Amino acid sequence: MTFEVNESQPLGRFIYDRAWTSLKGAYLYPLRFFATERSNDPNDYLEVVRVFDVSGVDIAVTRGGGLFARDRGQLNSSTGTDQLVSIINLLLCQFALEGLISHPVTDIDIQAGKLIGHHASIVGGGGSYAERTWGPFALLASTPKDLGEMGSQRRNPYWPPNFYWTTYDPGILEKVEGCKAALKLQQVGATLPSLLVAALHHSSRHNASETILTGWIVCEQILSYYWDEHVNCVQDPIRRRRLADTRTYTAAVRAELLHTAQKMEKNTYLLFQKARKARNDLAHRAVTSREAPSDSIAAMRRMLNMLGIDSNRVPGYAYQRSGHGAPSIELEPSFQFN
Repeated sequence: MTFEVNESQPLGRFIYDRAWTSLKGAYLYPLRFFATERSNDPNDYLEVVRVFDVSGVDIAVTRGGGLFARDRGQLNSSTGTDQLVSIINLLLCQFALEGLISHPVTDIDIQAGKLIGHHASIVGGGGSYAERTWGPFALLASTPKDLGEMGSQRRNPYWPPNFYWTTYDPGILEKVEGCKAALKLQQVGATLPSLLVAALHHSSRHNASETILTGWIVCEQILSYYWDEHVNCVQDPIRRRRLADTRTYTAAVRAELLHTAQKMEKNTYLLFQKARKARNDLAHRAVTSREAPSDSIAAMRRMLNMLGIDSNRVPGYAYQRSGHGAPSIELEPSFQFN
C-alpha cells in the first residue's frame, strides 16, 4: 500500500501568507502527537486542540505538542521571555505530574510563531537547537522515501514525522486543566516546577548526575517548607532565629527532627536520607552509583506526596535497553576498526 502525505491545506501558506496572528512558544520535547494514531496530514500536527489559562496567560496547545502564547509585543523583552518560560514550564510540570515528561523550556527554546486559522507553527528561526523550534515544521515539510526500493524489497516508506513524533493519549489534556498541582509546587518555591521538569527529564534520559542534583534540590526545598512551618510554631523569637540557622540545622538534622516530631513519615524520611547521601557523594567526592539516581527520584516522589501532590503517575528511574538483533551475516569493517 502506497504511503502518501496528504496536505489538506498547503504548508506553504505559513511562508507566503502575509496575514497571521503573532505567537511565541516552543514544542514539547520529545515531540508528542495527541491522538491514538498518527496522521499523514501535516496540518493535523499544527492544529490547535486546546487553549489553557496558565496563571492568567492563554497557552494554545497543538496536536503536535506546540505550546504558544499570543505576542502583542509584550514578549519582545528579556523579562517577557522569562515570564513565558516560567508559564510554559508550569504547564510542563503539570504534564510531568500526569506522566508526560518533556525537556524543560529555556529562553533559547522560545521563538516566534504564526497562527493562521486553527493552525500554529514556528516556521523559521535561528540557533543550533532546532528540535523544538523550527525543526518540527521542517520535518512536516519533508517527503516520504521508499527504502524498500533497494533490491526490489517490499515497500518500506519512511516519513520523518512518523519517527520523531510518538502518539500520546489526548485524554491528558483534560487532566492538566488549571495546573493545580504545579501551582501548589510553585507556592513552595518559584522555580520548583521547572526543577521538577528538569529532574524528570534527566531521569528519563539517564543523566545520572543531573538527576541526583535536581531531584535533591526539589527534596530539600520541600523539606525547608515544612521546616519553616515547624519553626514558625515556636513562640520564643530567639529560639526561632536559632532554629533557622542552616549551619546548625542542616537538611539531615531537619529531617531527623521532623521525623521525630511525626511530621515526616518513616519511609519518606529513609528515602530522603538516601537522596541526601547520593547528593553528598556526588558533590563532595564526585562518586555516584547505579542506585543513586533511582533513590533520588523515589525520594522526590515521596516528598511530593508529603505536600499532598499525587506522584503515582510520575515515572521512576527505570533501566531499559533496545536495539537491533544480530545480523544475518556479520561483516568485518572495510577499514581499521577493532
